[in-house]
Amino acid sequence: MKTMIDNLRRRAVPALLVPVLLAAGLWLGGCESDATAPQDPAPALSEQDAAQQAGFAAMAVAQVGPTVVTFSESGKDVYSRSFIGVASGTVWLDFRLGGAGGTPATWSVGDWARLYTAADEFVTVSVGEGGAVLVALDVTADIDQGQDSAVLGGGGTFQSGVYAATFTFDELAVAAANDYPTGGAMVFTSGGYAVTVTFNGTNLATVAVAGHGTWTFNLDTGALTQPT
Repeated sequence: MKTMIDNLRRRAVPALLVPVLLAAGLWLGGCESDATAPQDPAPALSEQDAAQQAGFAAMAVAQVGPTVVTFSESGKDVYSRSFIGVASGTVWLDFRLGGAGGTPATWSVGDWARLYTAADEFVTVSVGEGGAVLVALDVTADIDQGQDSAVLGGGGTFQSGVYAATFTFDELAVAAANDYPTGGAMVFTSGGYAVTVTFNGTNLATVAVAGHGTWTFNLDTGALTQPT
């Protein structure tokens, strides 16, 4: 399996890209708000805003998801991993042998795992000056130890400023030998839009907003482009 250093991929949003993201994504907000101040209604999302939101959630998933097969730390009863890079935060892992209802197991023999963020904790993707995407995860995984691969289920939530969304996984495949999900999809729902992010083992994911078109999202840089 990969070492812990291999798994902490230090990707960052380039400085030149930040103005583009802020101009295209007015939904980006800070982590905090003043509860005593008047709160203006959130501006309606465009289909491109929804696609960009889904892309940033996918960024977090692409970095954190493979942990179920790359994790390797001995001498612990409780497993956790902290990330530094395009996505930062801590996730917790519960490995089992015999499926979801099986006995507790170590990371090296478990055939099922739950990967999750603790209550009121998030994986954070920072964007621009003071902008942040907060992703909470509750993921299950069927693990093939022989192939160092897994298929993910479950999902999570997305927050950015006053905006919130949810997402689920559809047979999302990860492998220790690949830095990105190798197949499957994430289904993201925000502002009345249904968005499907499809992974293919590269840093370019396909983002389809039902009834509104398809984009390509770069999981390294955060760039969202629409084919001409």
